[in-house]
Amino acid sequence: MSTTSPLVSATGIWYGYFPEQTQPGDNQSHVLDIANPEAFGNDTLFAATQSGVSVTHRAVVNVDVHASCKHDVAIERTLGVHVDKSGTILERGQSIFVAGCGNAAYQGILETGQIIKAFASAPGDAIAIQDGYISVSATPI
Repeated sequence: MSTTSPLVSATGIWYGYFPEQTQPGDNQSHVLDIANPEAFGNDTLFAATQSGVSVTHRAVVNVDVHASCKHDVAIERTLGVHVDKSGTILERGQSIFVAGCGNAAYQGILETGQIIKAFASAPGDAIAIQDGYISVSATPI
């Protein structure tokens, strides 16, 4: 584990938006698609991945996820943060959509190469995401 900080130790922020998408209602977690990702500040802290972002330096991260879903059937739809810690998948910051709106958050330390994504799940009925975003604030340590 490298604890060497990058030369520029400023905080960076990365974010992406959720396009309209429908995920199966099979009670499994499904990673949400992301569109138009961007990074600001110390953008060297982030590297693009499929439907998410990885950190390029050991960092303290704050993740915020918000999404809206079509809410015809009153079932417990879940929104959360999907953290890939070198092959070990952790689901963190899970929350239930209330009246079609979901919010999830995660704070922790990630090592170089670890990945952050958003996920949704629903039992018995598909979950139709209408819009939303994921944002990651990272400070190298």
